[in-house]
Amino acid sequence: MDQEKVEALAFRVVGDMAASFSMALGHIGDRLGLFKTLAGAGPVTSEQLASKTGLNERYVREWLKAMVAAEYIDYDLETGRFVMTAEQEFVLANDGSPLSAGGPLQFTTPTVLNTPRIMDAFRNGGGMAYSDMGGDVAEGIARLFGPGYTNFLVSDWLPAVPGLTDRLSRGIHVADVGCGWGISTVTMAAAYPKSRFLGIDYDPSSIDRARRLAAERQVRNIHWVAAPAHHLPAAPSHDLICTFDCIHDMVDPRATLRAIHGALAADGVYLWSEPNASDNPLENRNPVGKAFACVSPLHCMTVSLAHDGAGLGTTIGERGVRALAEETGFSRVEKLPIQNPFNQFFALRK
Repeated sequence: MDQEKVEALAFRVVGDMAASFSMALGHIGDRLGLFKTLAGAGPVTSEQLASKTGLNERYVREWLKAMVAAEYIDYDLETGRFVMTAEQEFVLANDGSPLSAGGPLQFTTPTVLNTPRIMDAFRNGGGMAYSDMGGDVAEGIARLFGPGYTNFLVSDWLPAVPGLTDRLSRGIHVADVGCGWGISTVTMAAAYPKSRFLGIDYDPSSIDRARRLAAERQVRNIHWVAAPAHHLPAAPSHDLICTFDCIHDMVDPRATLRAIHGALAADGVYLWSEPNASDNPLENRNPVGKAFACVSPLHCMTVSLAHDGAGLGTTIGERGVRALAEETGFSRVEKLPIQNPFNQFFALRK
């Protein structure tokens, strides 16, 4: 037995324990407005922050010290004051930032709190439905993926498909399958007012939020449908169909992909994104791959198995995409040259 490897693993577990506690306290800071109050406030004492937020000073003081240890905020030893740097504010207190951590902070701890339910599924099979995950999970997912849609979807992702943005500008029919809270749909529809959009998701509460978002932004070229993804219109009338980070979650992903194939126009394109992870577990020994691999049984896989679904899990990778595409009738799969740390993108043709 290699003693160095033993010690390295033991310390890795301690590091992961610290990370779990940091995320729990980060969740508190996000939900109670501590990060946002600190942002732009300059150096403050724990008493000042407690007064600004209306929270208990003793808890605020201990939270601040923990966040300094986690390197989420900074501390001036001479003055005894706490402060957020511009970089820390950009990540922890700015939901519009392309590197916003608000989604992970909101999503992670409530997901971990569902562990007893997942343990029951380990023993008895089945899973935990998305509708049972709790409001923080749904909102956290929207905040997790929202920055990518608002910062990169129109400027980087759609232009990666040659000629697509010109067609969108002239006006085409687009379906956003598994649209969730509709951030991706509304972002595209606002950028391309001559195109017509369909946002479809099986979760009615998500569609309600999507409708509200479209109304708030006065985007009217979208039709919303609360239905399973395979209920797409059967006619091959859509010039662009998108699925962002959702195929692996679905109860029947093959039925969805066949429905997309059937709904896609002869010269249409299907834009499919998946987490930037691999079906080879050894290739996921990095922070992003580890995060996606570890969340799979706690969320992505279990929400499918809750309905006796395929339970693909989060890490189907490029090989999984290509295998599913071939199985469901697509003739061409191109991995797009989009540099993104969290996602990989594919353009499929009939």
